[in-house]
Amino acid sequence: MVRGPMRRALELIRLRFTRSWLIMVLLSVVSTLFAAVWWEFDVLEISDDERGAYDDGLKAFTLPKRAALIWLQDTFGLGKVRRSEDIVIVALDDETMTRISKNGFMRQRYGANLPYDRTIWGDLTTYLSKAGAKAVVFDMVMNEQSSDGTGDLAFAGALEELPTPLILGFNTSLTAKALPKVDEPNFVRPLGKMPQPPEKVTPEGEFPEDPTPEELAAAEKFREDMRITWASKAYAVPVDFMGGLETPTFPAEPELDAAGNPTGKEFAQYPMPSLPVVLETADGFGAVVGEEDEDGKLRRTAFAYTDGNNTYATLPVVALAALEKAEKVTIEPGKITVGSKVARINRDGTAEINYGGKLYDRFRMVPLIDVVERFHFCEARARAAEEGKVDEKPVEFDCPKGDIVNDPQGAPFKGKIVLVGGVAVGTGDTKATPLEQATPGLVKQAATLENLLHDDFIIAAPFWVSLLFSFFIALFSVALVMVVRNTFVDIGWPVLLYVGFFMITGSVLVSTKLHVLSALPGLAGTVASVLATTWERLFAARERERMKELFQNYMEADLVDVMVEQKQLPRLDGENKVVTAFFSDIKGFSTFSEKLKDDPKKLMRLLNRYLSTVTPQLTQHGACIDKYIGDAVVALFGAPVEYRDHALRACKGALGVQKAIAGLREELRKEGLPDVYTRVGLNTGEMLVGNIGSEQLLDFTAIGDEMNLAARLEGANKNYGTLIMMGEKTYDAVKEHVEARELDRVRVAGKNEAVTVYELLAMRGELHHDKMKVVDLYGQALLAYRARRFNDAKTKLLAAMQIDQGDGPSQRLFSMCVTFEMHAPPPNWDGVSTLEK
Repeated sequence: MVRGPMRRALELIRLRFTRSWLIMVLLSVVSTLFAAVWWEFDVLEISDDERGAYDDGLKAFTLPKRAALIWLQDTFGLGKVRRSEDIVIVALDDETMTRISKNGFMRQRYGANLPYDRTIWGDLTTYLSKAGAKAVVFDMVMNEQSSDGTGDLAFAGALEELPTPLILGFNTSLTAKALPKVDEPNFVRPLGKMPQPPEKVTPEGEFPEDPTPEELAAAEKFREDMRITWASKAYAVPVDFMGGLETPTFPAEPELDAAGNPTGKEFAQYPMPSLPVVLETADGFGAVVGEEDEDGKLRRTAFAYTDGNNTYATLPVVALAALEKAEKVTIEPGKITVGSKVARINRDGTAEINYGGKLYDRFRMVPLIDVVERFHFCEARARAAEEGKVDEKPVEFDCPKGDIVNDPQGAPFKGKIVLVGGVAVGTGDTKATPLEQATPGLVKQAATLENLLHDDFIIAAPFWVSLLFSFFIALFSVALVMVVRNTFVDIGWPVLLYVGFFMITGSVLVSTKLHVLSALPGLAGTVASVLATTWERLFAARERERMKELFQNYMEADLVDVMVEQKQLPRLDGENKVVTAFFSDIKGFSTFSEKLKDDPKKLMRLLNRYLSTVTPQLTQHGACIDKYIGDAVVALFGAPVEYRDHALRACKGALGVQKAIAGLREELRKEGLPDVYTRVGLNTGEMLVGNIGSEQLLDFTAIGDEMNLAARLEGANKNYGTLIMMGEKTYDAVKEHVEARELDRVRVAGKNEAVTVYELLAMRGELHHDKMKVVDLYGQALLAYRARRFNDAKTKLLAAMQIDQGDGPSQRLFSMCVTFEMHAPPPNWDGVSTLEK
C-alpha cells in the first residue's frame, strides 16, 4: 500500500504533468527539430559522435567489462560471442613464418620470406579439398607473376584437378585500365584457357626464325589484351539493383596537396587483372575493397560496385554465389538475395557488419604451417603405402595410408568454408573495427560472409524511427526537469545523456541488430533539458514561488505544490465551498496548566510536543492547518487543496491523531506527567473559505454555521464521553468506509433544525467485536429512549455497560433515562437534545 507522502508525491507528479503537458510537447518538438537540422548539416561533425556511440554501445555489451553487463551476458546471452560453425580461417601468421624459416624443406619449397612461392597455395588447397572443405576463399590478390612462374603453374594445376570451389580476391588501382564491357555476365567458372598469340608460320624446309622485336611486342600486347578480356569475364557478375537503387562506383582516390590535404579532385580506380593462369582456373573473383569510414574503421559494406562498364560483387557475395550455384544476385531496398539465401540489409543497399566479437573468439583459427605440414606428412605416408613400407604399428596422429580424405586432422575443415588470409604483422593487413582497434583485415570478409549465411547484419533503423525516438527522449527529458524540479537533475541529466546514452542504444543494437541513432536523440534530450530548465527559471517558477510564499504558512510545502499544480488557487476574496472542518483540543488542559504553572517553559515545550504529534497526522492526509489556539487545532480538509474525499481524509486524520496521542500518553506517563487525551469535532458542509484579515496580515480560514457546528461537536465530546464526534453530512459521506454509531439528535442553540450526530470509532473492519456489541445495544436503547420506553432502554444500556463499563454514551443515556423516569418529559418532547455553546 502506498503511504501518504508517496501518494502525494505521485499525485504531485501527475498534476505537474497534466498542467504542463502542452508546453512539454512544444519544447520537445522544438528540440527534436533542432537536433534533426543539426544532424542533417553535420554541425560540429556530429556524425563522429554517432560513430563513437555506435562503437561504445557494441563494445559495452559484446565485450563487457562491468559486472552488471557481464551478468546480463551470462544470464540472458545479451551480446554473447558465438563461434562460427560454418567458417574456419587458415591463417598466414607469425608462427607459420617462423617455422618455415627454420625448416629446410619448407624453406627450399616455398622460400624463406614473403611472398612465398605459390606452390604453398597449391599444397594448401589440395589438402583442404581432399579433407572435404565446402569452399576455399582467399582474402588475397594474385596479380603479379612469381620469379620463375613455376609456382603459379603448380597452383593453377592444383586448381584444375580439384572439385572444391576456390574464390580469389581482386583489388583496384589508379594504374589499372578500365575493363571492357561484358554483355552477358554470368557465374559460370572457371573460364578455361585464354587464346594465345598466333605462332609465326615457318616455310617447309626452312629453319624457324627468331621473332622480331615488333613481333614480340605484338605477342605481348595480345597476351595483355587477353588477360584484360579474361579478367573482365572472370570478374563481372550479374547483379540486379532494384527499387531505384544505383550501383555504387569503386571508391576514388582523392588528390592531395603538398600538405596532405584533399584538393577536391579525385582519380578513378579500376580492377587489377589477376595472373592469367589464375583467371583461367579459379571458380570466382570478388572485389576486395577498402570501405573504411572517415575515422578508418570498418563498420559497413556494400555488396557490389561498378567501374562504369561492368558490375563486380564483393568477395563474400561471390563466395556465397559459388556455394549456392546462383545465377544472379539481387539487391533491393532492405534485402539481398543470393540463390536461396536472403539477408536483410539497409534500404540504401548497404549493411552494417555484425562482427559479433573479436576475430579469434568468433572464428576457429588454424595456422597455415599446420595444414601444409599435414599435407606433406600425408603425402609421405601415401608414398610409403605405395612402396609397401607402412608400419604395422600405428603412428600417433597418423594419416592412414596417406589418405587425406580420411585424415582425422582434416575433420575441422570438412563441410566448412575455409577463409585463407594473412594475420601476421608482416602482411601489413591490419584494420580497425568497432570492437578492435587493430585486427587482421580478413575479419571483414569472415564476418560479412557469416552475416550473409545467417541473415545477421546490423540494420540501420529508418530515419523517422530515430527521429521519433529522439522526440520521446526529448519529451522524457522535459518532463523530468519540469516535474522533478531539482538542480541535480537540471545539471546531471544532460551530462548523463552525453556520456551514457550509448548504453541504451547499445542494448537495442546488440539485442535486436537494429541501429537506432544515438547522437540525434542524445542531442535532442540535452537541448530539451536546457529549454525546460530555462522555461522553469524564467517563466513558470516565478508564479509558483509567489503562490508558495502566500500559502506556505497554511499547510505543508508538498500540499502547496499540489494546490499550485491544480491551478485551483483560492480566491483571495473568499468563496463558498463544501469542505470538512476539524476542531480539537486537549481534554483537561487546565490540569496541565495547574501542575506546570510554576514552569511555563516546560508547559510550552509540552504543548509544542503535543501539537507536533497532532499536526503530521492531519497534514499527511491533506489538511490545511487553519490555526492553533492554545491547545486547540483548527484544520480544513478540501480547501485550499481540493479533494473529493475530504470527509474521509478528515476521518483518517482524526483516527490517526488519536493513535498518535495514545503513544504520546505512554511517554508522558513514564515522565510522571498527567494523561493526555484529545477531543475532536468533525463537520462537513458549505462554508465561506478565503483569506481574512488586514492588509498587513491575512489568515486563510473558513466561517459559517457548519464551521461553528464542528467547534460545538468538539466541545460536546465532554457531555457524551466520546473522543471524536462528527456531523450528519460527514457521516453520510464516509459511512461505507468507517465504523460509527449514532449518538443523538441535537439542536444547536439559536437554530430550529435538529441534526444527527455520530461517534467515529474506527475504519471499517477495524472495530473490536466487543465494541460492536456495545454499539448495537446502544442503538437499540436509543430507539427505546426516543419511544419513551425508558426502562427498556436502561436494560439495553446496562447490558452494554457490562461489556464496556467506560462507555461514555451509554452512561449519559442511562442517566437521561433515570431522569425522565423520575420527571416525565413534556407531551411535545421529540427526543432532541439542545447543544449549548
